[in-house]
Amino acid sequence: MKADGHEGGTVRLPVATVLHLDRVLGGDPVTEGLVIDYVGERWGATSLFYVPPDKAAKILKGPADFIRRLKRRSQPEVGF
Repeated sequence: MKADGHEGGTVRLPVATVLHLDRVLGGDPVTEGLVIDYVGERWGATSLFYVPPDKAAKILKGPADFIRRLKRRSQPEVGF
């Protein structure tokens, strides 16, 4: 990470936003793993701190929908 709070050109989210994301997406280790893998593949984020702000806002507006889409994408055999 650069000294200016950027990693790979991505602005770092405020701690409060990251904690909120963690609360709404966390709890289940499998789901947490899927989320971290997805944000890394999709946006190059190494943690929730580096999720693009507009994407974080969208996730926070509909966390259940995000998790459902993520599980459908990652585990299609389960049938969510």
